[in-house]
Amino acid sequence: MLTPPSTVDILRRLLVHSDGRDKTLKIIQYFGKIILWLQTRRAPKSIHGRLLNVITLLIRNKSFSSNVTPRLKAMTSQFSTTRKIIRLAHFLEPYSELREYYTGARRISRSSTSYEKLVHYFGALNAFLGLMNDIFDDLYCLGKIDILDKSIAKWAEPISIKLWFFCICLDIHETLFKIWQMNKKIKKVNSEELEKYQQRLHWLNISLAKFFMDFLFCGYDFFDFTFSDGVQALSGFFAGILSFYKLWEKENQKLMMLSQSS
Repeated sequence: MLTPPSTVDILRRLLVHSDGRDKTLKIIQYFGKIILWLQTRRAPKSIHGRLLNVITLLIRNKSFSSNVTPRLKAMTSQFSTTRKIIRLAHFLEPYSELREYYTGARRISRSSTSYEKLVHYFGALNAFLGLMNDIFDDLYCLGKIDILDKSIAKWAEPISIKLWFFCICLDIHETLFKIWQMNKKIKKVNSEELEKYQQRLHWLNISLAKFFMDFLFCGYDFFDFTFSDGVQALSGFFAGILSFYKLWEKENQKLMMLSQSS
């Protein structure tokens, strides 16, 4: 029987990669933002809200506000910048995807339905928009840390938000289509392959939930909403949790395979 990898081994492998460090910092950053949001929210009247209000009262005391709040604000701000720096040159990933569409490495069969062809073309569009989004993200980051002029950061940020929002919409559409396809396959497969397809469906559902969190987060900026900081604090936190969970399981499976082969 294989011994499951230790938590330390998985975490060590995760933090070696930029994605792992990014998602770890994201969870901490938005957990801090949730605490800051709870400090400013109004006292709720519902039963569940009152239970949450107990936590709110604990973090609103003078000692917490004077000692911890300034550090939390500094942490969330610095972690945001750090994550942007970690993701510099991330445009190489969507560029590679776009190149696969261009060279024909990602091609669609002639027997595909018209809708499958549409999803394929949307995938190419998504790769292109993702490439542009990452470039404008980099411009915003470089402007924010004073390598480029501050005016470039102000110019690049709203463009980056719009590009990301359209990418999220395309990601949701593609994932919903894949879930529909997977459900069709599950109805036809035999019992031996059922578990494999159910596992794939599970990860598609996790991805869809993550994209919906991104949709809430980015949509708040895209539509210029200002009604509650909690929308982005909560959606950013849960998006980070879901992304971290996917990366964790991926590294866990890799270590299991390495253990099995040795």
